[in-house]
Amino acid sequence: MIARKPKSSVPASSGEKLFAKLAAFYGATDTHVERVKLFGFDCLRVDGKVFAKLHNGHLVMKLPASRIAALIDFGCLGSYECRGRLMKEWGIVATANKDIVALAEESRAFTENKHRAA
Repeated sequence: MIARKPKSSVPASSGEKLFAKLAAFYGATDTHVERVKLFGFDCLRVDGKVFAKLHNGHLVMKLPASRIAALIDFGCLGSYECRGRLMKEWGIVATANKDIVALAEESRAFTENKHRAA
């Protein structure tokens, strides 16, 4: 069996480090955010809804589709596919920038607001 290369150019260790940074941040500051394992993947969720996850060594976040598209254009995110299907509201974090917490907060707020409105 041939191992598949990740579609993103981010090394797996980079995504794991970013996820660990976020998990530590939310563990210390926000009691509403839970760190859980779903389908074998580490996830961060709020109100029972996942907003960030570690998938195959890559940090993946949920944002509005238009924001994902813009961040892909800027090279900050990579597109995210699950089982061959493009997930328009999910993107692979493609850079290890200092604003990872700000991006996670944007993702958390979007997830909270989206599911409260539903």
